Amino acid sequence: MKLQKLMSLLLVLTVLLFTSLNVMATCGSQVQTLVTQPPYSNLAAVLTDTEKVKLTNLLKAVKDDATYNKLLTEANAVAAMIANGRMMIALPDGTVVVDTAKGANNTFANFKAKAINENHNTRISILDAQLHDCGIGLEQKFSTTDGTKEVYFAKRLGAYLNSAGTARLSQKI
Repeated sequence: MKLQKLMSLLLVLTVLLFTSLNVMATCGSQVQTLVTQPPYSNLAAVLTDTEKVKLTNLLKAVKDDATYNKLLTEANAVAAMIANGRMMIALPDGTVVVDTAKGANNTFANFKAKAINENHNTRISILDAQLHDCGIGLEQKFSTTDGTKEVYFAKRLGAYLNSAGTARLSQKI
């Protein structure tokens, strides 16, 4: 009887494991739909999985001015691929490592001092990319400062609950 209960429990755990792994591979239908349509599809075409791996490796390597500058150079190159583009890279806790909109403020010393930009752990696209199984976050905001709309596409840099951070590409439209 104990063996039968143990086998039943093992079967339930196996089903739950496979179900959760399958869910982790997909995004919700609304996210899947939005990512295939402009303006998000334009941002997704730039922030590819290959680019995500490159940014993850560069972020993990940051330990001094030289390694920081390699990440900054790549972030600037990615942002330049989009008209009115901006790239922001944050650690999992929301600490901003690079924000291409901040220009000369992007230094290793400012990153260590958490002085590049305010913490981004409450930004919708960043939070969604970190918390959702699929690792993607989307957001749109209207700026009352300059009267433009900005769209955000974020990707988690690494595994669910064990990432290096988040890369967020945005564009004013």
